[in-house]
Amino acid sequence: MAADAEMLHTYIAAFNRGDTATYAAFYADDVVLSNGGGTVLRGRDAITAFYSGVRQRLDRTIEVEGVIAGDNAMTALLRSEFTALEDAVELGGSLLNRGDRMLLRSMALYELVDSKFQAIRAISLERRFLRQGEEA
Repeated sequence: MAADAEMLHTYIAAFNRGDTATYAAFYADDVVLSNGGGTVLRGRDAITAFYSGVRQRLDRTIEVEGVIAGDNAMTALLRSEFTALEDAVELGGSLLNRGDRMLLRSMALYELVDSKFQAIRAISLERRFLRQGEEA
């Protein structure tokens, strides 16, 4: 079980660095990701293309607050911060301008097959929007 939690931390670190090749290697070929915003992505290429597009408009960092790991699945409590890199970025039903942020707490269920993420299902628990210069 500890290996799965360490796997998640390694995956998140690669995601935060923007290391697409490394974080994509954690996905099964036919992985399905359902994010907290309602987007469903099917396949490794669809996920990496989606996040490549997001990274052009937003800086996102994820922090793992807790993990419960089992044999073939784990769930994680996550804290994310999104910062708009340009004006007029739609996120979570709000329009962000450069420097605006969204703070997000979410939970994600990661299902594993052969030590790869087969399915990732996330739900948003709390969203908070901060305008440029506003402190959390």
